Amino acid sequence: MAGTDQLEAPRTLLAFDGFVLDLTRGVLTAEAREVVLRPKTTAVLAHLLAHAGQIVSRDALLSVVWGDVAVSDDSLTQCVSEIRRALGTVQADMLQTHARRGYVMATRLRPVAPAADPSGLLTPGAGPDAATPPGSEAAMQAGSRPRSRLAWAALVVAGFALVVGGLGLVFSAGSWIGASRLPAPAAPSVVASAQPSSWDEARQLLAEGRIAQQGDGTYEERLRASLPLFLRALALEPRLADAAAEAVFVHTNLRTTGVSRDPELDLREAERLAAVAMAASPEASLSLAAQAAVLRQQRRFAEAIVFYERAGRVIDRANAGIMHLMLGDAESAQPPLRAALQESPLHQFSAGWRVYLGLAKLMTGQPDQAADDFLTSTALSFPTEERLFYRLVALQGAGRLAEAQALDANLRQRDLALLARPLRALGVSDEAAYRARFETAVLAPLHRMGWVQVGR
Repeated sequence: MAGTDQLEAPRTLLAFDGFVLDLTRGVLTAEAREVVLRPKTTAVLAHLLAHAGQIVSRDALLSVVWGDVAVSDDSLTQCVSEIRRALGTVQADMLQTHARRGYVMATRLRPVAPAADPSGLLTPGAGPDAATPPGSEAAMQAGSRPRSRLAWAALVVAGFALVVGGLGLVFSAGSWIGASRLPAPAAPSVVASAQPSSWDEARQLLAEGRIAQQGDGTYEERLRASLPLFLRALALEPRLADAAAEAVFVHTNLRTTGVSRDPELDLREAERLAAVAMAASPEASLSLAAQAAVLRQQRRFAEAIVFYERAGRVIDRANAGIMHLMLGDAESAQPPLRAALQESPLHQFSAGWRVYLGLAKLMTGQPDQAADDFLTSTALSFPTEERLFYRLVALQGAGRLAEAQALDANLRQRDLALLARPLRALGVSDEAAYRARFETAVLAPLHRMGWVQVGR
């Protein structure tokens, strides 16, 4: 019999850190943005969310999502990449890779009213904690039609049974499940506090810090604007390893880009915060990358390679290549740098990776291939004049003499103070093998062309 006491079938919605995954539609929503996911990608994300905070092995994902169908590891890799793209630049690290172990969704499921609509859970521009808490007075008033006490009692009893019995969420889209072999994620608590938890507040601050790094101003200004947000997040939740790791990257990047006001203090803070991240989550990708970043600043390049390779993200693999270069192994540096540029050509640090790749090519006798690597104009770690000096060496070595002469004339018209600055690439490593190859491949040709003051 129809009436206000009749319960609607529950919508299959999973909410986490400002996102809502609609399993029926295969859509991931964040504020006003909707991303349609492939069915298998939706199934992978749902299973990871069902085990949020836990490592899920690749074998487990392949078994649950594809069952007995034989597929290559690349099928899962494509799903993971699609999920990260859907999460966006700021939150892509929420899906963490644990080398040789699997994946972790570093988040927590949040309660969702069964009949809620994703568009009603988020207020554009308000951030993840803008959702109206399910079961609150405001949520009840916002419903499209009232429910009787009997209906709400049925919901509470059903929620209690789910939590106590561990039965998980009931999915109503049966045909979708059959196509995707979607697992049933564990149900979050039906009772939600009207006040966000310290964990939610810390995650919100973490997100705001990452957004600050994508905002206006110079790179230094954006780094400095993000640091207080990461530290506040860590103060609220000392277990939030990602906040500690992000703070590490601020301190190390200030040093790497040459804008640190106190390099020794930045290094000490980076060391302290990396220890916090490793203590909180020693196998998380960001914790491993933070430890690697500190080792890099300490010029312990061989040790840094181990941690970067364990971290496993694109940026970590690129940094492992740079560490090989710092050790003077220009041959081993090139494959990971090429792979990173192919996988993420628009990454915010890709221009710097390309300059390092160009230097590796110069050191291995490939000047013609290296020349265009120095054309990039957004390499944060390298001043324009330094980058153009490297291009001049490459053009001259490749026999592209007309281009070399034109660039040489252009450089001689620039401010002498800019031209006299120390080469940053020369100062990044004290390794004898690196400095010897840099001297032979870069400095000696420049000196022969009359630029005798460069690198002195």
